[in-house]
Amino acid sequence: MSLSILCKHEVSVMEFKLIIKKLNNTLTESEAKIFDEWFTESPRHRAYFKRVAKEYNSKSSPELKTIEDWPKVLAKIERRKNRTIFFKYAALLTIFLSVASLWWVNKHTATNSTIKPTQVLTAVEEKIETGTNKAILTLEDGSKVSLHKGQKYATSYASSNGEQLVYTPSDKKPSNITKSNILEIPRGGQFYIVLADSTKVWVNAETKLKYPVSFQPNEERQVELVYGEAYFEVSPSSKHNGSAFSVKTGNQAVNVIGTEFNIKAYKEEALISTTLVEGKVNIDKGDETKRLTPGRQSQLDRVTNVINIEEVDVYNEISWKNGLFSFKNKPLKDIMVVLSRWYDFEVEFQQKDIEEIKFNGVFRRAEDITDILAIIKNTNEVDYEINQKRITMK
Repeated sequence: MSLSILCKHEVSVMEFKLIIKKLNNTLTESEAKIFDEWFTESPRHRAYFKRVAKEYNSKSSPELKTIEDWPKVLAKIERRKNRTIFFKYAALLTIFLSVASLWWVNKHTATNSTIKPTQVLTAVEEKIETGTNKAILTLEDGSKVSLHKGQKYATSYASSNGEQLVYTPSDKKPSNITKSNILEIPRGGQFYIVLADSTKVWVNAETKLKYPVSFQPNEERQVELVYGEAYFEVSPSSKHNGSAFSVKTGNQAVNVIGTEFNIKAYKEEALISTTLVEGKVNIDKGDETKRLTPGRQSQLDRVTNVINIEEVDVYNEISWKNGLFSFKNKPLKDIMVVLSRWYDFEVEFQQKDIEEIKFNGVFRRAEDITDILAIIKNTNEVDYEINQKRITMK
């Protein structure tokens, strides 16, 4: 089986095993063939392996060298003076936790007898489900189409298998009237869309994206992120007679030459955050324009209209696009907001002080919510209760 098939999420069990065995020079002949096929298949795979190797080689502890020892690493949870709870070796967790997180839950909860059982009162009809690929497409005439697994959709300019939506350039002479579609991702959803200019967009839960069904030649290619979060892999302007690409969000516009970036602009959040992965973009808010370089993030305050730019951990910021939750020194309140969008539940805190307890950790978005809550609970800092689609932290 090709390793690339297993890379739906950034890391799979087979990936983890083969990479560790490669670094230990213990691959069998058949495993080496699979690894080499994956390694040569894409520059992204090679860059990913180099990142893993760098982290792997930077750790002197022998307990990081085998897959069997990872549960011990994950169990090393410490308590910091500033009430920050963190997993040791967090950088490696970002790379490897898709394998290790569930191990830690199973092994740790089986041996930790000091933790009292959590009350789980979940009605069958209101079970909190893991998010899926789903969206509501609003057409130019106002009609709506539900997109989800098993639901096919096709027009002369777009098609969907229910889990992704692909627009194709029209062979007809373009009209002066630009027709737009709107893609809305509900709580508990995500979606992948290819625009008519071949720009790829990964759209996160609780997001609304407006875009033209076709782009006018020699004019700026403009879309609008009404709210929410989306990752853009933009088709370069060199393929479109120099036409630039821009994303409007609130009172800012991100002007693009051809690049990859993430925009987060949820309605309830005070900041519009734009993270540049590669290429170059200009952040324009009308009276001011700032250039963003790779590895940096602009933060536009909706109230003061002030832009700040800072260096960030890009991998952490775009982890959702790779099928992961990545939390670095995040308050529990913020973590629960992110989880609630994907799993579609309401959250309540019984005590104000636990909202600000900070955690570090990485989880697969494919995990069941109870597995993630169990890991948080096992820090002995908080407990939780599930009642239908409401989670109470206490």
